[in-house]
Amino acid sequence: MSSAPIIRILIVDDVQESRDNIERLLSFEPDFRVVGKAARGEEGIELALRLQPHVVLLDQTLPDLDGFEVAAAITARAPGIGVIFLALDPDPDMLRRAMLAGAREYLTKPFRYEEFVEAVRRVGRLANPGVAVSVPMHSPFPPERSVRETAGRDGRVIAVLGAKGGVGRTFLATNLAIALRRRSGVEVTLVDCDLMRGDVGVLLNLNPQRSWVDLARTSEILDGELVEEVLTRHASQVRVLLAPAYPDEAEQITADRVREALLELRSRSDFVIVDTAGGYEEVTLACADISDILVWVFTLEMTSIKDTRLFIEFRDRLGYKSKRLILVLNQVNHVAGLSPDDVEQSLRFPVGIRIPFDPAAVIRSINEGTPLAWEQPQHRVVAEIDRLADLLLETKEANEQPATTRRRRFLPRFGASAIVR
Repeated sequence: MSSAPIIRILIVDDVQESRDNIERLLSFEPDFRVVGKAARGEEGIELALRLQPHVVLLDQTLPDLDGFEVAAAITARAPGIGVIFLALDPDPDMLRRAMLAGAREYLTKPFRYEEFVEAVRRVGRLANPGVAVSVPMHSPFPPERSVRETAGRDGRVIAVLGAKGGVGRTFLATNLAIALRRRSGVEVTLVDCDLMRGDVGVLLNLNPQRSWVDLARTSEILDGELVEEVLTRHASQVRVLLAPAYPDEAEQITADRVREALLELRSRSDFVIVDTAGGYEEVTLACADISDILVWVFTLEMTSIKDTRLFIEFRDRLGYKSKRLILVLNQVNHVAGLSPDDVEQSLRFPVGIRIPFDPAAVIRSINEGTPLAWEQPQHRVVAEIDRLADLLLETKEANEQPATTRRRRFLPRFGASAIVR
C-alpha cells in the first residue's frame, strides 16, 4: 500500500513556544513534515528558497520584516510555494493585504485544529497535486464542526434573477455577497445555481474541487454536516457552493435537491445569495420559491426592459406577489438614449439600485478573479452594490426586532418604495 504524498512545511514565527506548538500539532498528521523553522523574516525567506517547502506557515509579526513583506518576497521568487498567513486580527483590511502579498490562506489565532489541518492540506495540494484534501478521521482532538457554530440561524435567502445572459447576475451576486460580509461581518453563503454554465468560481478564482455534484451523489436527506463539507471558503470569508465543473454533471442535480440544500443553508447563514441561470428554468424557479427577496437585474436595452415588465406583471401567477422585489438597473450609461428615471416611469415600479457602467474595471476584475467589492471597495460601482447590501441588512434587522424598537438607517434614494411587497 503506497503512503500519502508528504506535505513539506516551513514555520516562520518569532516566538519559540509558538513554533514548537505548531510543530507539535502538525506531528499528528502522518503526511505532514516540518522541514524547517525560522524566527526572523529574512531567515524565513532564505529557508523557503533553499528548502522549497510546499507550505509556509507565516506569522504576521516578525522582528525584522512584517509578514506581508515576507509573503510577497517568497511568492514573487517561488510562486509554487503556498503561504498561510497566521494573524491575531480578523480585520478585513489585514486579510486583503495578506492576499495581495500572495498568501493563499488567512487564519486567525487561536484556530481550530480541523480548520488548521484542512487549510495546510488544501494549500499543500496546490503545490503537490497528489495530496488529498479531506481531513483524516484520526484527528487527536474532538471535531468542532463549523455546522455547530452556524446551525440554528434564520437567514434570508436572496435570489438574483434576470431574463437572459449578459445583464450581470453573476457579477452582482458575487460582489453583493462580499459586500454583505465586509460591511457587517455576518455569515454569508454564495450559491451558484446556474448549474450548466455557472461562473461564480471564475469570478472568485476558486477551483471547483467540491460542488453541487457532491450533494447530488447521495440519495439520503441532506444534513448540515454534508452541506458544510462541500462549501469553499473564499479569502473574503464568504462561503461558496460552486456549480459543477462540467455541464453534463448538472443533470444529476434536481430542483428538489436545490430546495433542500437552500433550506439547509438558510438555517446556517445570515444571508444566502443565490446566483441563478435566469429565465424560468425549473431550478431557477425552485430558487425563487425558497427566497425571501427577489433581486431582478436588467439593463437599459429595450429587450431587457420588456422582460422586466413581464416579470413584474406575471410574478403573481408565479406565486411571488407577496415576495419582496428589488429592481437593479445595471450598466447605467448615457449612451443608451434612455435614463433610469424614464425606465422607472415606464415600468411603474421603483428602480432602487442603479449600477454605473465601467466595463474596463468590471472586465478586469472578472478576468483576474478579484471582485471589485473585495479588491476596490471604494469603486463607484461598489458604492451602489453597498447600498443594496445596506438595504438587505436593514430589512433583516427590521424583521428581527420588535416593532417598538425598530430603527431605520438613512439610505439615500431608497425610501420606503425601494422594496415593494
